Amino acid sequence: MEDNAKNTAAEEVKAAKTTTAEKLEAFKTEAGQHLNAAATQLDELKDKLVAQAQEFGKDIDIEGIKAKATEHFDAAKASTAENLATLQAQAETVFAAASAKADELSDVAEDKFDELKAEASVQLEAAQVKLDELKAEAALQIEEAKEKAKSVWNQLFGNKS
Repeated sequence: MEDNAKNTAAEEVKAAKTTTAEKLEAFKTEAGQHLNAAATQLDELKDKLVAQAQEFGKDIDIEGIKAKATEHFDAAKASTAENLATLQAQAETVFAAASAKADELSDVAEDKFDELKAEASVQLEAAQVKLDELKAEAALQIEEAKEKAKSVWNQLFGNKS
């Protein structure tokens, strides 16, 4: 009976690790999609800015504006990509630590079966909470990049979207 309980606990830990790993991969995929969407929006905004500048006439330094806009948008995209990469690395570190802890706890479960099962569950739950926090942070970074792009637009042309 005790062996069945140990096997069940090991299976539960393995299932929790698998679920957390799947959520980590989903987070990474979603963060990449958000980054691509933000980059596309920034490129579209830059193109719109250049087109608007060209409409204003030849007395405007279109190349200067284009270069400045490109510089700001590229910086915003690079910053967003860097922040997402950092958040992904943190998520992977958190997952690896939780996974290692779960493995360690599973290996010594013969002596402290119930206590270690609870600890493994807490560790994996903490990893999930951290992943959710990192996902929220990634969304915030993307929104900040969008706001920076809008700010550049407004600085150059006022509030004419």
